[in-house]
Amino acid sequence: MHVLILSPYPDALIAPIEARGDRVTVRSELVSEAEFEALRPDWIISYGYRRLIASPALEMCAGRIVNLHISLLPFNRGADPNFWSWVDDTPKGVTLHLIDAGMDTGPILVQREVELDPDTETLKSSYLRLRREIEELFALHWDDIVCGGLQPRVQTTSLPMHRAADKAKLFAMLPLGWDSPASAVMRLPRTAQDGLVGEAPDQDCPHGTGAHGLAAPDRTAN
Repeated sequence: MHVLILSPYPDALIAPIEARGDRVTVRSELVSEAEFEALRPDWIISYGYRRLIASPALEMCAGRIVNLHISLLPFNRGADPNFWSWVDDTPKGVTLHLIDAGMDTGPILVQREVELDPDTETLKSSYLRLRREIEELFALHWDDIVCGGLQPRVQTTSLPMHRAADKAKLFAMLPLGWDSPASAVMRLPRTAQDGLVGEAPDQDCPHGTGAHGLAAPDRTAN
């Protein structure tokens, strides 16, 4: 089986895939329709990939495109999910879901709620902890996903999405940037009050390119 990983940080995903004897191709930049057609992957894994996947690839691998999103969907769809989870004081967690034509709206395969303490976390530390959580969740459940052991659960709740540009105004209020305490981020104006709601394909990253505490039991779609 051929698995295409779309990610700027694919390393933690490769081992569980190769453990099944499968072939891995990695791309971090834009993949053209022609390259998708040439690669002909059986599965596509998107993790921090800052591009929308083109319709031909969605059709070619329908039901076999998985996104790793560092939020507890349906909360914090779109860009900078870790940042907005602190601003909006929404539940924290990570989600593996199938990709559809929407933005982080595809059926949920498995997710994990993550306990994060605003008094000890910063934006950067919470982002890195969520990254570790979602990589572990992928390793635990990749075989289940491929073998059809997880029943996808359709997302029925409509909640706001965030654009990359939405963050700029609020982030400028944080003199410590990514090292800002989470408690300080929670004191920023809420998005619902400011109307800073939109949609976008990327995720937050302390390097500007785009998320562990005690975890609750994994919640699969079964």
